[in-house]
Amino acid sequence: GLFFGSVSGFFRLKLKQKNIELEKKKLIIEEKNRRFEDSINYAKLIQHAALESEWVIKKSLPESFILYKPKDIVSGDFYWFTKVGDKTFVAAIDCTGHGVPGALLTMIANAHLVEIVKVLNIIEPNKILNTLHAYICKTLKQNETKNMDGLDIAICVIDKKNKTMEYSGARIPLVYIQNNELNVLRGDKLSIGGYSNRSNATFTKHVIRIDQPTTFYLFSDGYQDQFGGTKMRKFSPVKLKQLFLGINQLPMNEQQNILEKTIEDWRQSEAQTDDILVIGVKIKL
Repeated sequence: GLFFGSVSGFFRLKLKQKNIELEKKKLIIEEKNRRFEDSINYAKLIQHAALESEWVIKKSLPESFILYKPKDIVSGDFYWFTKVGDKTFVAAIDCTGHGVPGALLTMIANAHLVEIVKVLNIIEPNKILNTLHAYICKTLKQNETKNMDGLDIAICVIDKKNKTMEYSGARIPLVYIQNNELNVLRGDKLSIGGYSNRSNATFTKHVIRIDQPTTFYLFSDGYQDQFGGTKMRKFSPVKLKQLFLGINQLPMNEQQNILEKTIEDWRQSEAQTDDILVIGVKIKL
């Protein structure tokens, strides 16, 4: 009895020591996780500070909305806005990946766009994309590293004075509606950046007359690629365009609310697949 008592006491002591060690490790992991989360949350503040505030955008585009739903705390999608003279620039950008890697690329792309448009005064959308492609390849040393990271983008340049809108796209389309008729400009099947033999990318400029009421949408693929519904399928580009056509005459805040509710109802308890960005603008001259 004495022997078994000693053995059981020994194992109890060992078990207690193991539990203490496990508790210490748990506290260390929790502290590391807390620091990591604090760091990511601070990165979110920096990323949001780089985005133009919606009230500034609404001064130039009073009838507009931005539905921006990052998958993680920070996002690989971002929107970009600026003004040069009489021209207003608005863009939707989808960088490779999401979370921290995607967010790092958004900061690089944002800085390059500011330099290209505001400093170099390149104001034609196709030339902006040509230059952005060269800048991204150079910044990421893609010819040396064979790095494949990059971004997709749609950019519009609105000229209210001349009643025109110019658009160029790298894998992100422009959907615009006039007289309740939906039109799609698909842009080029080229991404910005990513190692390839095409060091000199050439993007196409499309010009649209906006001398009649026009509503247009720019969006990353996160909304249409969201899994959900009764059969757990993607929402799909077709459904998204039908939705735009159905809501385009409503006030912009209502459009945003409908888009948000629709995608939440669609995904139900399914995890968000990707970052979501939808920009809507209504122009009445």
